[in-house]
Amino acid sequence: MSKLDHSCRTAEGVLTLLGLPGVGPRTASVLAHEFETLDDIARHASAQDGVSTRAEQAVRDKKNWAAAADKARRTIEKAAELGVQIVTNFDDAFPPLLRALPDGPLVLYVKGHLRNDLRNVACIGTREPSEFGVEVTRRLVAILVNDGWGIVSGLAKGIDAHSHRAALDSVGYTVAVLANGLDKVYPSENRRLADEIVERGGALISEQSFGVPATPPNLVQRDRLQSGMSIATVVMQTDLKGGSMHTVRFTLSQGRLLVAPVPRGRHAEEEKSRGILALTEHTGAALADMLKVSGDYRDILVRRFAKVAPAFAVRSRRDYPSLLEELSIRLASAGGLERLTPQKLRFAGPAE
Repeated sequence: MSKLDHSCRTAEGVLTLLGLPGVGPRTASVLAHEFETLDDIARHASAQDGVSTRAEQAVRDKKNWAAAADKARRTIEKAAELGVQIVTNFDDAFPPLLRALPDGPLVLYVKGHLRNDLRNVACIGTREPSEFGVEVTRRLVAILVNDGWGIVSGLAKGIDAHSHRAALDSVGYTVAVLANGLDKVYPSENRRLADEIVERGGALISEQSFGVPATPPNLVQRDRLQSGMSIATVVMQTDLKGGSMHTVRFTLSQGRLLVAPVPRGRHAEEEKSRGILALTEHTGAALADMLKVSGDYRDILVRRFAKVAPAFAVRSRRDYPSLLEELSIRLASAGGLERLTPQKLRFAGPAE
């Protein structure tokens, strides 16, 4: 059998496509949906199928196919060696909410057990939390886990690590989304935590192949996956600037629920509380001006949150039942769909 005479929707097929010059996730997705086999793509794909001129030229060159196929084979062998699964957008095991994203990944590398249901909440925040950030993370994660929610975070220092730890301490399910290949753990100081997540039934996932480092752009891309595979994002503590605000932007742009615990007293005076207060006390237009954002994100803030703050505020323990009820409403509105699409998810957008 020829190296190209098999489905382009398997892990090997998808990885081969992604190994071609000029073929990124979006082009690979278009081709894999349009054609059945790699050979079909090599013989018939053209610019009329939505591919760039560079990509069209790449699929015409047999040397490119040979190199891409060999790279895919080596990646699959490396995955087997490391105990990593390669899950594509076409597999039932692929997270359905990620499949719904217009900029979602075509392939995920998974170590451990990845649930493919919708019942996830992303828990994120500053790498240098105060006493308030640590305590509120412990409390809220326990509440979420006890209500059956999986906890998604990024394994970073600070709030991320506290979120994973709180989920494990509550005997809950947690997923760490990494910005690097799963041949390494970043940051290395959280290697034991990563091992424990897998050992206790959770998962490490990444869209990056082996050997890819956690560069700043990859960390931002990682943030969209945390919010993208979750019904809601809880930002536990953040300043006005920082990595957490990338996840906030993705959460609101993806139409997911944004949640923030509100600090009181001396905790409200801390620098790390400024972002939380902005998200819970200012309307979208005021927040857009405060953050100096523009383009589509500004439009979302101004249009969808003209009269309300973007974040669901948790001001005390009395708000826990309301939060769980809102999460259930969001879950019900997104549930029951065998194959989610961005269009079908729009009705589950942020509250006006």
